[in-house]
Amino acid sequence: MIEKLYNLLNDKKNECDAFALVPGPNFRHITGGQFFLMERPFLLIISKLHKPVAIVPVLEVSNFTNLKFDAEIIEWQDNDGFQSAFDRAFELLGKNLNLGIEGQLMRAFEMQAIMQASKDIKIKNAHKIISKIRLNKKNYELEYMRKAVKVAENTLTETLNFVKEGMTEVEIKKYLMQKLLEFGANDIAFEPLVLAGSNSALCHGHSRDDYRIQKGDCILFDFGANVNGYNSDITRTFFLDSVSEENRNMYDVVYNANAVGRKVSKPGVSMHDLDDSVMKTLEESNFKNYIVHKTGHGLGMDVHEDPYVMRKNYELLEEGMVITIEPGLYKEHHLGIRIEDDVLITKDSCESLTTFTRELKLI
Repeated sequence: MIEKLYNLLNDKKNECDAFALVPGPNFRHITGGQFFLMERPFLLIISKLHKPVAIVPVLEVSNFTNLKFDAEIIEWQDNDGFQSAFDRAFELLGKNLNLGIEGQLMRAFEMQAIMQASKDIKIKNAHKIISKIRLNKKNYELEYMRKAVKVAENTLTETLNFVKEGMTEVEIKKYLMQKLLEFGANDIAFEPLVLAGSNSALCHGHSRDDYRIQKGDCILFDFGANVNGYNSDITRTFFLDSVSEENRNMYDVVYNANAVGRKVSKPGVSMHDLDDSVMKTLEESNFKNYIVHKTGHGLGMDVHEDPYVMRKNYELLEEGMVITIEPGLYKEHHLGIRIEDDVLITKDSCESLTTFTRELKLI
C-alpha cells in the first residue's frame, strides 16, 4: 500500500516531499494498524528521501513494532514530552521540506510541534491528495463492505419487526444498535439516526426519548455497520400503518431521484453531472423547496470520504469507487424522506451493494 503514497510524492504536481499521517483510515490502510487519536501525538512520516519515520508514544511502541512495518521509530515518554522526538524526526528528514498533512485530521498542537522542529518547513493541506490511495477499492475491501451491508440490512429487517406504535425513537435505536453487533458488526459505522414524525425533517437530527411514535408517522432510519474497518451506510424511510396522499407523492419523487442516480452512475460520469441529474428530478417536482443537501459521498474506511457527489465537482467516477446515492426532501416541522444506497462503480456501469426494498412500505 505504501507504494501508492510514493507514487503521489513522485508526482510533481502534488508539490510534496513527504506526507505526515496521524492515526485514522489512511494510517490504517498503509500500516494495517488501528490506533486512535488521543492526547499523545503519534505520527508516521513517509518521505521521498528517507525511510519512513514514526514518532511513537512509548506505550504504543510494541503494538507498532508488531505490525512489522519498516520504519525508523522515535519513541517518547510522557515525562519527557514529545517535542524532542519531533526535533529528532525532522533532523533525519532534512530541511526545507514541503510536507503534506491530513488537514481534516491533524490537530493544531501536532502542527505546532512540526513547525518548531523545522523552521523552514512548508506545510500543505494534502488531505485530498493522500485520500486518493483509498478511492478505488480492492476485492478484499469490497468483501468487507458487502458484509457490512448485509449486517445492516439484516438488522433493519429485524428492527422493523420490533417497531410498534407507542415506542420512542431511542427505544428503537437501542434495539437496532444491539442487532448490528449480534449480526456481526465489529462496531457501528456512526451514531444511528432513528427519526419519527416532525423529527425526520432534521436530516441529521437526534433520536428522542420523550416522543412516542403514532400511526401515520414517517420513520427514517440512517445507520451502518463497520466490518474490519469498512462501513456501510443505508437510509430507508417508512410510514407507521398509513400514509397520506401528499406524503406518498413526496416519497415517489425521492424514489425516482434515487433510481435516476443509480441509472446514471458509471465510469467517466462527473460528480457534477451525476448530482445534477438527481437534483433536477427533485427540482422539477412540487417539492423543490424541500431540498437541503447534495446527492452523496464516497464510502469506505470513512463513512464520508472522497469523492463527493455534488455540483461543481468535475472529478470523474472510476471503476472501484463506492459512493452513496441519497436524495432527500425535508418539509420543516412535518417530515423528511431519504433513500440511500451504497453503489459500487463497475467496469461499465454500477452495482448497488444495498438491495433492501426501496418501495414505499407501511410498518
